Amino acid sequence: MFKKADFTINSHDNGYKIIIWSIIGIGIALRLFHYFNDRSLWEDEIYLSTGIVKLSLSGLLHQSLDFQQKAPIGYLLIVKLCTMLFGSNEMGLRLFPLLCGIGSLLVILPVAQYSLKPVGVIVALTILAFAPPLVYHAVEAKQYCTELFATIIILYTYTRYQDKTDLKSFILWGIWGAIIVWFSYSSVFILAGMACVLSLYYLIEKRWNTLFKLAIPLVLWFGSFAVNYIIFTQKNAHTGWLVYFFMKHDAFLPLSAAGIPWLLHQTFAFYNYPMGLSWFISYHSIGLQILERMAWVPVIFTCTGAYYLFKRNKRLLLFIVATFLIVFAASAIKLYPFHERLTVFLAPLFILLIAAGCQFVFRRETKNVVQYILTGLLLFGPVKNSIAQVANTGLFGDYKQAYHREAFEYLNKHYQSGDIVYVYWNDLPAYRFYKMIDSMKFTAIEGTDYRYTSHNFNEYFNKLNTAFKQFTGKKRVWILHNNNFDIEIGDYIGHPEWYYVHNDGVKQLDKWLATKGKVIEQFKVDNGGVSNVKEMLMGFSK
Repeated sequence: MFKKADFTINSHDNGYKIIIWSIIGIGIALRLFHYFNDRSLWEDEIYLSTGIVKLSLSGLLHQSLDFQQKAPIGYLLIVKLCTMLFGSNEMGLRLFPLLCGIGSLLVILPVAQYSLKPVGVIVALTILAFAPPLVYHAVEAKQYCTELFATIIILYTYTRYQDKTDLKSFILWGIWGAIIVWFSYSSVFILAGMACVLSLYYLIEKRWNTLFKLAIPLVLWFGSFAVNYIIFTQKNAHTGWLVYFFMKHDAFLPLSAAGIPWLLHQTFAFYNYPMGLSWFISYHSIGLQILERMAWVPVIFTCTGAYYLFKRNKRLLLFIVATFLIVFAASAIKLYPFHERLTVFLAPLFILLIAAGCQFVFRRETKNVVQYILTGLLLFGPVKNSIAQVANTGLFGDYKQAYHREAFEYLNKHYQSGDIVYVYWNDLPAYRFYKMIDSMKFTAIEGTDYRYTSHNFNEYFNKLNTAFKQFTGKKRVWILHNNNFDIEIGDYIGHPEWYYVHNDGVKQLDKWLATKGKVIEQFKVDNGGVSNVKEMLMGFSK
């Protein structure tokens, strides 16, 4: 698969070593900065973390998670241990992803050095170190950075064992993969892509003895995956609402002529997330997105990278293509959505492809300004955006930026004896989670969701009005609701239709609340950002 690079003496220069370790150091520093910034959990983190905090180690093995959540059992157990050692808080929940993020930066170095020359190694490290989505997932209480790390470890084990012919090496190789599948669902795609390429290569080369030995790691990899699936993963594996959710987000490859524009759209989306190569985040038409995100630059390096690998390292190119084809096939039959964070594990493969493209651009001994300009254009976006997110942490995570903890801390600080607290149904998961891990002076009234027992907003607010009668004449009532998430886990997007026809449920609520009383004070975020939580102290009319 990989062909060891013919290094020039530049790879041993002190200047080269300083550059690569500086990039790694900055990448680690970025992750540590955002980790210690200790932002609030956002909704997806809350959903998964609720089960991790509530359940014991034994419970994680035997019980389903709250909110129909799923994560590899190895990830769940390690994160649970972190919370037991360091506390059930944001930093405890994010410690394991952080370690995986740091490990990714360290382990991708030998992987890149094995198949690329110095300029390619520098580009690969820079993308991984600075890409905002990859920095973000290294400090998110979810499994996606663990899956990224799993891909890089699989690539590393190949560089270690691919030249070996002894039985012990094949067994060790198999053990590595067998362990990894317990920490990463998506690792099965990487292992499958690798298995296809290796089997085809040894078959064409008629290396029958090696092909026979290859069966050892293959049996260990996929046997371990099967055991894991039967015992753990198959629980709630098929949830109709989730398939419908990803259908609405166009995450499944259409098996029709529409598949071609879908592939083009997903390619450009992939450059933005998880690769983080966009200069600006734009959601205009495709044409404007390509210009504003500077997507044409990574297109150039993708094409040159494919050409370079076709000439120099066909097995690596075939491995990348085979893995993506397997993922697309899974997407086409609705087994795996090709969508944003669920594609993070593929980033290392594309990083190697684009880095190979840069290596092709710098293939000649004589260098010119165009080579440096093109490479600078490629790397400018992730570097610029990561610096901006340090300067203004409100930009970090984009729509995943949340202020639940800050809102509850503000309420706790300003709460007075006799105050009433009401949490609207769409922010109950956050309230219940933070009530569980933090001490609060108050116990809130938990709002009831009337969407499915109503047929229009008039009926809905009549029922809400009945619930709010207890606040009539009260001078201090805190009202909390979520500005961004107006749906519950298990809901089918757009249902009930009357509620989502204009997607203005939260606006309708705010307008209705304005008729009930006067706002006395309101929570605002310190960094000038827009809070995802609306928290108001209101005085209600008699």
